[in-house]
Amino acid sequence: MVTMANSPTSIETQIDSFLEQFKRSASKAMEERMDWPDGTSPGVVVKSRSSCFAIETAAEAECDGCGSEGDEARNVGELLLPQYALATGGLAKDHRPLITFPDNNNFHLITASEYRRLLLYLTSVPSILEADMGFHIIVDRRKDRWNSVKTVLLRISEFFPGIIHAVYVLRPSSFLQKALSEVSSKLFKEEFRFKVLVCSTVDELYEHFERSQLTPDLGGELQYSHSEWIQQRIALEKFSTLMKETSTKLDDFMHEIVDCDMGNDPTQTKELLDCQGTRYKALKSELSIATTQGEDLLTQVRKPNLTYNIISHVAAVERLLVQLEETEKQFDNFWQKHSTKLNHWLKFRTFLLNFKQMQATLDHHLKAACDMTEVGETASRVESLIQEAHNFEKLCNCDLDTASSVIDDGDKLMQDPLSSVDHIESKCEELRRTSALLIDKIQKRNLLLTKARELMDRIDKANEWCATGVELLAGEGGLLAVDKLLEDAQSFGLTAPEQFRDMLMQSATQETRALVTQVAQRVEDVWLMVSVKRASLQRAAARPARPVQSVPPQSAALPTPANQQMETSGGSESSGGDDSDVRRSRRGHVLAELMQTEKVYVQELGSILSGYKEEIEKPENQHLLPPTLVGQADVLFGNLHELFTFHQDVFLKDLERCISATELVALCFVEKRETFFRLYSYYCQNIPRSERLRETLVDTHLFLQACQLRLGHKLPLAAYLLKPVQRITKYQLLLKDLLRYSECGSMTTGLQQALDCMLVVLKCVNDSMHQIAITGVPVDLSQQGELLMQGSFLVVSENKRDLRLRIRPRRRHIFLYEKAMLFCKPATKNSHNKATYHFKHDLLMSQIGLTESVKGDLRKFEVWRQGRCEVHTITAPTVEVKRAWVERIKRVLLDQLKELKGERVRQYGLQHHRTLIQTSSWEVSGAQPRPQPPTAPRTGSCDAHDEPCWSTDPSDDDDDDVEHAP
Repeated sequence: MVTMANSPTSIETQIDSFLEQFKRSASKAMEERMDWPDGTSPGVVVKSRSSCFAIETAAEAECDGCGSEGDEARNVGELLLPQYALATGGLAKDHRPLITFPDNNNFHLITASEYRRLLLYLTSVPSILEADMGFHIIVDRRKDRWNSVKTVLLRISEFFPGIIHAVYVLRPSSFLQKALSEVSSKLFKEEFRFKVLVCSTVDELYEHFERSQLTPDLGGELQYSHSEWIQQRIALEKFSTLMKETSTKLDDFMHEIVDCDMGNDPTQTKELLDCQGTRYKALKSELSIATTQGEDLLTQVRKPNLTYNIISHVAAVERLLVQLEETEKQFDNFWQKHSTKLNHWLKFRTFLLNFKQMQATLDHHLKAACDMTEVGETASRVESLIQEAHNFEKLCNCDLDTASSVIDDGDKLMQDPLSSVDHIESKCEELRRTSALLIDKIQKRNLLLTKARELMDRIDKANEWCATGVELLAGEGGLLAVDKLLEDAQSFGLTAPEQFRDMLMQSATQETRALVTQVAQRVEDVWLMVSVKRASLQRAAARPARPVQSVPPQSAALPTPANQQMETSGGSESSGGDDSDVRRSRRGHVLAELMQTEKVYVQELGSILSGYKEEIEKPENQHLLPPTLVGQADVLFGNLHELFTFHQDVFLKDLERCISATELVALCFVEKRETFFRLYSYYCQNIPRSERLRETLVDTHLFLQACQLRLGHKLPLAAYLLKPVQRITKYQLLLKDLLRYSECGSMTTGLQQALDCMLVVLKCVNDSMHQIAITGVPVDLSQQGELLMQGSFLVVSENKRDLRLRIRPRRRHIFLYEKAMLFCKPATKNSHNKATYHFKHDLLMSQIGLTESVKGDLRKFEVWRQGRCEVHTITAPTVEVKRAWVERIKRVLLDQLKELKGERVRQYGLQHHRTLIQTSSWEVSGAQPRPQPPTAPRTGSCDAHDEPCWSTDPSDDDDDDVEHAP
């Protein structure tokens, strides 16, 4: 080996440049090598270590810019045929692979990009382990010139996609070229970054290579046929491509089924499972075909009649077959897990679907069972109900068996480790609970009907017994017949009338209670008469026979006083019973009126909506409408549809269920109080807008007249739009009638509560109507809290800064909110006879004081701003109105005092509240008024943080009061 040295700087630069170029080349080459991942993911893509012959891989990318051939460059298959370089499969003594550049005198015909493409392919032929060890390169130029040797070495120096262990050069053998090589090799060999060994003969190669690893042209024994090598490589590349395509299909399929939506419908899941199962079988078939081709290829490579055996090809095929087997195992394992998961999902969704169906079915049965409340009033009707209950039980038993089967499926499903136990268990428990409720309802229904049948049997037998007793009493039956009659009574449980009544009442229901009472009373009457007759017969039988004497007519006795007293007592009881019956009867009439008028009201609302509103909203009728009505149906009718829905679907049904019990009817009004207020407040507040719109229409419009004629209404639309207002006022009248005819106890309490609720609703609706009539308010009324009271008063306003200023009494409508008091001037009623109020003044409740009594008139009270700088003397219509307003204002001030107890609110008060001066005041706890120094008139003060600001003392203002309106 000849070594030539350059300067250290030049060598280091060349080494760094070579290392960078080698790293890039090696990285590109490694990307093209066939490798199998360690298998964490079942979708494995097999990458061939060698590109196929129509190569379009990283080699072309590596060669971009290296030549000008472009698309005319030859592919690897075309470059292998001229034998520019060979990978015969030979190894050096250190087991590194060998690449040979044979002496074919054609290397100058290959371009730089084609050279790179060829070397990338040849270096990918050995195994990864062999390639990582590095390559030995033999450059045979014995028949060529020395310049060709230099050309090859420069090409190798510029690009080689692997580690070069050594380059062996068989220099030209002619005398002249040999002489040139001896001289020039000493000059340039040290310029390369790899070992260059210049050999004069092939014998020098034997120091590094066994003869069995060299081809005959190098004096070796390795039988190498380039055409057969290419054929095997073609077969190997085809098999590798087939594996790559199959692996890509496997990978795509696995990613697809991993990311697929398994569906919420069992039918969809079953179709998905069948489709994926079919694709799985097809891919398994392709894997089997690829395995068969690989085994055939391995047999072909290993044929004993071949003149040589390329170990690398055999190893490549074996490696591909092993990888194929591993891929198939991983694919089978993945499919096993996925199909198990998919089958479990199918069972789970089927269970959920069955659960929903059974739950809905059982709920339907349960509702039907709850609606079965009739027990019948006759024996035949009871028998009919028993037969219906029997048929219903048969139907339910079939569904209960199905529900039990669904529960069993859920229990089995919970044993699967993939299942969500809590979710499935909750569904099973829900089915068990519903099934148990349904069974309980059926059993109770059967028991109730059984008792009803027994009750009807007793009633029938009791009626027959009573009829027999009446016949016996009317006839001439003796003591034996009477005893026989009393003995027959024991057959249906009659031993004593009181016990028999109790026994019947225990089995009675709401429907049969009246019948039971009637029968029991009849039995008691007959029993009493029969007992009296029996006693009379016994006395007659016990008395000895006496001679018959004539009795004068005067001896006929009148009724005894005792008898008279009994009749009187009975008449008194009857009188009391009559009064109770009268009350009950009148309550029944009022309840009937309530129910009947409610049904009529609902029908009228429905006719307005269907006959007017729906016709107005129909697209085909838009050209018939007046222009002002187009798109204004919600203005004209307000929330009439909500009122109709509420009364038809909620309130009327509640009344129908509760009409038999007055207390429940009262409860209906109490529970629906908020709904009444919300719906009717909105409707009443919309009335002015509706009336203004109707003014532009006039009820004589042809379209509205046509609607009225179609409905058969005698009155125009305006009259029917007042129905909700009339109805909300009608309720409290009906409740007053019910309360008048009610009896003391829970009935009276419930009716009074219902009446109070409806009166509050009326008041709130009325207040809201007044509130929307206020104009010119500079503040946001929604921020002032709830509207507590409103009413009309005479108000005298006084400003203490100018004692001469005293405003005469004026009529003001005052609105009391939680946070403010508004003084408004009533305006002249408009064409709709609606009140309107113009805002004049307001007082914040946090800044006012109150004087409860004013000298000279019990109807007066004062509200004043802090320090009495501004005083408003208010005269109420009556003392009761004044008292109600004073109490309400005091309550607001007390609520403010509670809020001001905190430290942060106290600091706020120190900044914003001044001392309020008044004649007297007291603490909230009821302490006596604090004495004031005599030198200071009106010296009583009120601290806004400690006590409310009001007084019961009359005002000491000496000014004469002006005349008040009555």
